[in-house]
Amino acid sequence: MASIEWTSDLTVGVPLIDAQHKALIAHLASLAAAIGKRQGETEIMGTLSFLSDYTQMHFATEIRHMTATAYPGLAEHQVRHDEFGAMLTTLHADLAEEGVTKVLADSIQTLMMNWLRNHIRTLDVQFGEFLQGKGITLRE
Repeated sequence: MASIEWTSDLTVGVPLIDAQHKALIAHLASLAAAIGKRQGETEIMGTLSFLSDYTQMHFATEIRHMTATAYPGLAEHQVRHDEFGAMLTTLHADLAEEGVTKVLADSIQTLMMNWLRNHIRTLDVQFGEFLQGKGITLRE
């Protein structure tokens, strides 16, 4: 399975969001590595749970700032976040039902990472451009 890593083309231009994206991708890479190495179910489930929690925190941060800045793309952004959350839920259920499989590992790479890259490169970049155009700097 190809590696999952941060690349410079994923920069949004908002330090808070870029830092969280880097951490999110690192956690996703940890999950992919744990599955690829066929580590124990407990460790993989723990990594997946941590990834889910971190994702929720990150999405809440984005939505909070979008709301505070009256970002016009908020509704669409929320729908896309919900899609990713549903993917994580499905992944968790598949892992619980089927165990660690190559198909599951490939799903992480193809579905989750492709979704995340596309989301960052389009919707998150648009939010970054909105903030920069308004001269807004985010603080946690």
